[in-house]
Amino acid sequence: MKWSGDLEWLEAEAAEDPTFDPPALRERPELWPHLAFVSAAFSELSTDRPIGAMGGCGPIPWTAIAGYAERYGLDDLDEFERFGRLIRAQDRIYLADVAKKLERKGK
Repeated sequence: MKWSGDLEWLEAEAAEDPTFDPPALRERPELWPHLAFVSAAFSELSTDRPIGAMGGCGPIPWTAIAGYAERYGLDDLDEFERFGRLIRAQDRIYLADVAKKLERKGK
């Protein structure tokens, strides 16, 4: 999550310069193919989270998760529950990272 916005730039630099070998690119985690849908969903659902006045943000609302699941046909209860757990797990990590950044800034 921390460097994913720079991935395209890093890959382009590495393609142009074979000596360019930053740790962020070399050590990046691999996303298992069966989690690609959940990863893309998390990115989209993050746009639905409430933002606080002090720069913090809240968790992705359950209604957004349920709406996304319905839109993409996750109508099996077990499938939906798994999807929700995976989104919530990513969300907890994201929110903890945001809280640490705000704490360092003194907010």
